[in-house]
Amino acid sequence: MLGPLVLSLLAADLASPPPAPASRDELRPTVHRMQAFYENAKDCQATFSQTYVNAAFKKTLQSTGTLRFKKPGMLRFDYLTPEPKFFVVKNDRIVSYVPAAQQAMVGSFKADQLSASVTFLFGRGNLESEFSIHPADRTDLAVGTAMLLLPLKEDPRFSKLYFVVDPQTSSVRESVVVDASGNENRFDFAAVKTNVGLSEKDFDDTVPEGTQILRP
Repeated sequence: MLGPLVLSLLAADLASPPPAPASRDELRPTVHRMQAFYENAKDCQATFSQTYVNAAFKKTLQSTGTLRFKKPGMLRFDYLTPEPKFFVVKNDRIVSYVPAAQQAMVGSFKADQLSASVTFLFGRGNLESEFSIHPADRTDLAVGTAMLLLPLKEDPRFSKLYFVVDPQTSSVRESVVVDASGNENRFDFAAVKTNVGLSEKDFDDTVPEGTQILRP
């Protein structure tokens, strides 16, 4: 959806200067509305396009698929391109399955150790308690209200995080995670719908018989 949206706005962008970025104080209500959007969502589904840039090797990987989450603690990515695979989180269990390789990685984690940058999707955690929030310092982000989040404490998972919030719905339209090495993981979301009635069956992590199971 973002591609046509950007193209449709291109003529207007050429005819008039872009709007000034929101100030730090102006961003706080946006952050609160964004968190409220996900606090009020029992479940959510969307399509996504992912772009991962490896800074050291100057290599870019692009993927597309669908995303679903349901409270409490269920998350599923179904990748469609460049190859089918899925990634499912259910409570304290993670399963990543690649049909072409006939392999599945099965592991566990403690949800309470996740950053607020993830847990706010499930209505837990507070972004302002873990990040200082600033106007975005780059112009290559999606259309919307863009912000830069810097962790208040050093975090090996990322050095900074960008969110672009849809001003109409307060959902996240784009996220960009940048790690200490300069690698970027960008997700663009479209067709975001909440409270659609997802069930636990939508997060089935069963893999076919004969799949090689790898445990980290």
